[in-house]
Amino acid sequence: MENIQRLVIVATALLLVPGVARAQQSTSLVEQGRVLADQQNVPPAAQNAQNDAERTAKRFGFGVSGGVGLDPEIVDVGAHATFGPIFGNIQFRPGVEIGVGELTTLFSINLDGLYTFDNDSRATAWLPYVGAGANLGLSHKGFDSTDLEHLNIEGLPDSVVQQGNRFDFGDTDFNGGMNFIVGMRKQKGVFFEMRATAWGVSTIRLISGFTF
Repeated sequence: MENIQRLVIVATALLLVPGVARAQQSTSLVEQGRVLADQQNVPPAAQNAQNDAERTAKRFGFGVSGGVGLDPEIVDVGAHATFGPIFGNIQFRPGVEIGVGELTTLFSINLDGLYTFDNDSRATAWLPYVGAGANLGLSHKGFDSTDLEHLNIEGLPDSVVQQGNRFDFGDTDFNGGMNFIVGMRKQKGVFFEMRATAWGVSTIRLISGFTF
């Protein structure tokens, strides 16, 4: 009798297992149908707004950079934003820079446009680019009073002798110029470039940075 009861229980379980599996599958299909229905019920205006927001997020970035200037000799740090591509392969990259050297302090605003060359090869993720743009800068050159004592220099004008903060741009020169840029970058990430500024404070800078 006990054996018969066990056989009945096993048979009942075998009959119920496929039903449970089918019920779970049906529940999953119902949930997927509800998700699709919810997506279809979203107004077109809301879908368009979401798509526009996603495209805008992909077209905007920001980053930081650092490097050295060769003429004059400075240590350079900066921050920038990226917009685009605006059209074609052209990207707009405004930014600010601060350069500090033994005798020179620079503060610059850069309004650069970059053109990235197409790279059909999948063997490398690096993309070459060139650029140019306006450079608006303030430059400050001078010796500290301690430097004068060390160098034993006399007869320098007061505008050269600076005893306060070297970042005090109260006595500075305004310089407008043009940046010329060549570099290599990844699609989203690190970049290396050489930047030269003409007609302003003539500087050649080797820069590396990262764009998020």
